[in-house]
Amino acid sequence: MEMEAIRTFVRKGNFFVTDHALTEGFKDGISVADMLHVIQTGKIIERYPDRKRCLVYGHANAVPVHVVVDFSANRSVDIVTTYIPQRDQWIKSQVRKRKR
Repeated sequence: MEMEAIRTFVRKGNFFVTDHALTEGFKDGISVADMLHVIQTGKIIERYPDRKRCLVYGHANAVPVHVVVDFSANRSVDIVTTYIPQRDQWIKSQVRKRKR
């Protein structure tokens, strides 16, 4: 699924935020509004076609944020989790570092 299709679902209110996303997001100070902002303004940086998910990167309040979106349902998308990427695992919050 492309970013614009995901954005359309969100704009139309056809999305669900999982309890896991709420819990993990709130641990990092990420609100539902922040998650939605990242989806509306961010970009896909990783795709997981086998799971019908993607990782969206963007900023909320000048802080880099990742949002995992599941698009396995035909009529909506699910926000599965969200977090602030850790510097030791990501290059500029957009490229996963290789394990040594």
